[in-house]
Parts: sequence; C-alpha cells; structure tokens
Amino acid sequence: MKKIKIKAFTLIELLVVVAIIGILAAVGVTTFGGFQDKAKASSSKAIHKGVQKKLAAELVKCSLGDTSILNSLSCSGINATTVKNNIGSAGAVFTDKNPYNTAEWGVKGGDGYVSGQTSIGASGQTITLKTCTSVAANCGTAANQLTDTIIVE
Repeated sequence: MKKIKIKAFTLIELLVVVAIIGILAAVGVTTFGGFQDKAKASSSKAIHKGVQKKLAAELVKCSLGDTSILNSLSCSGINATTVKNNIGSAGAVFTDKNPYNTAEWGVKGGDGYVSGQTSIGASGQTITLKTCTSVAANCGTAANQLTDTIIVE
C-alpha cells in the first residue's frame, strides 16, 4: 500500500496568519477613523464656503436689478434679518446636511459655533456666517472656527 502525503497548513501557521490579520484590522480601523474626521471637517468648510458664495451672488442680483432672490425674497427694503429669516432652518434654500449629525440641517439661523453647522446671524446690513469644523468639544478653539461677513447693500 502506498502512503499518500497530504499537504496542509499547520495550526501554528494558521494562528500566525489570523494574528497578523487582526493587527492589520486594528490599525486600519484607527486610520479610517482619522479619515472620517478629516472628511467631516472638509465637508463643513465646503458648506460654509458654498453658503458664502451663494449669498454673495444672490445679493449681487438685487444690485443688478432683479426684483427677488432666494425663493422669492423681495429685493425692495432687503436687509440682513430678512435674508436670514427667508433662509430659515428647514432646508428651504440650503439642503446640506450637518456632517457631524446628519439628522440636522447644515445651515441654520443662529449666532454660535455648532459642530458641522453654518450658523447665519444678522445685524443691520451685515450677515455673519459662523461654522465649527470639529466635534462639539473643540468648537471653542479658534483653529476650528470659520467666520465670514457679507454686507447687504
């Protein structure tokens, strides 16, 4: 009778492979978390800049002779408060979602720094945009804050 030699991996070799895969997975999950944080911060910055550009462009339309902007807001007697109130907080004009809390809108009326949200404040003829580009615990840090003003003419 002939002996057939069966080739297979030993238990030790299999355990080493499983351990290596586990180590790689642990490193990958940690790195992936860092990518998500950076993506959320970049998304917050992009929303802020988009709101700034959209509002500035819409306000220029009034000075060029259009009679209404932003979902039929009349250019006659326009000021920062009427612009802010027309935008609202329910996605009427800006439909971006908050990257840190997707159940919330990314653009709302307000004066504070909220994680991932562009807050629109109004005073006289000045619209103020404030955005926190980090988690809520870091919103007090100037490095995580974006602030811009737009003048209504």
